[in-house]
Amino acid sequence: MRLTLLLTAISLATTDVCLATDPLAQEYGELVFSSLLYRHGDRAITDLPYPKDPYRNTSYWPMGFGQLTNQGKERHYEFGKWIRNRYSDFLPVKYSSEDIYIRSTSVDRALMSASANLAGLYPPTGDQIWNNNLGTLWQPIPIHSIPRDLDESLSFGNNCPQFTKHFDDLQNLPEIQRFNEDHQKLYNYLKENSGMNFTDLIDDTLTLYDTLLVETQFNYTLPNWTNSVFPEKLREVSELAFLLPTYTPLLKKLSCGVLLNEIVDNMKQKRNGTMKTNYKLWVYSAHDTNVAGLLHSLNVYNYKLPPYAAAVFLELRKSKNSNNTYVVTVSYRNTSTHDPYLLHVPGCDSIACDLDQFIDVVNPILLTDWYKECNTSDENNLLTYIV
Repeated sequence: MRLTLLLTAISLATTDVCLATDPLAQEYGELVFSSLLYRHGDRAITDLPYPKDPYRNTSYWPMGFGQLTNQGKERHYEFGKWIRNRYSDFLPVKYSSEDIYIRSTSVDRALMSASANLAGLYPPTGDQIWNNNLGTLWQPIPIHSIPRDLDESLSFGNNCPQFTKHFDDLQNLPEIQRFNEDHQKLYNYLKENSGMNFTDLIDDTLTLYDTLLVETQFNYTLPNWTNSVFPEKLREVSELAFLLPTYTPLLKKLSCGVLLNEIVDNMKQKRNGTMKTNYKLWVYSAHDTNVAGLLHSLNVYNYKLPPYAAAVFLELRKSKNSNNTYVVTVSYRNTSTHDPYLLHVPGCDSIACDLDQFIDVVNPILLTDWYKECNTSDENNLLTYIV
């Protein structure tokens, strides 16, 4: 199932600040539209601590479980400034509702990350300075969101019955059963020392790994029993946990199909000149599962857990060779010390993938009728996606 990931490093910058021009324009063509999906910034642990956690008391998490930290706010503010530099010749400095659309999950940390990011991207200028205090530094910009149980594009299958069914069925696959058998000793050790029930072996390991990881980021000293298993052994299981939601073509379709369909539809409208509002940048503020899922659905995932503020850029460009031809470039930013890594989507003839070819590549997992696909009981139809 593993696919080779082609990374082409762009050697124009090795710091947090890019040159003030599009670094891909000269080789791949003028940028005309960009879809950007990123993970939120640094946060507290998302759930109640494990039963034997020495940091169970809420005093250790004054910002609240799952909430964005000050470091997380700062990280996205700096990322917003980075985007401003990256798109300085593409995105006007002055905010306009006709240039950018921001979409977020309804989770607090994603909404707050989008707000912090926009503060870095669009500091008020000219007549947008709305008072002599805060108004010189920040301006309110709309962020669109809907409740998670109604969200079709960013809920990642959480409210899709067929996704849940086929995701649960993965536990019966021979390779997953072998993996769990090989790690049973680890699971027993974690259950004994953490006090967790471990009814869902892989997911519970991910939950524990995430808790311990966040606690180390807060400089909390972990219990001695973790020394033999954290981070390496827990990370190995957690990396598999991130693959499972997009493990089959059907799961890719049910978890990322609506999002990819929206991205593709926006690109087609932009090429055809039919986009009702002629946006330049469409932003999705979401989570690590969304980032990993999108990359894996495109078969360019590096199997490493996406860090805070990890971002995927899907950029539509006028081909360097012809103004009538449009191409798609896909880049992944997983660090602030290196330019985004340019990715070659399998099935595309080149890194700059002809738009029609890109559509053909992703077409099998695009989802246009979410309600029908998520609630269908036609097993013969569903099985066509399972390989």
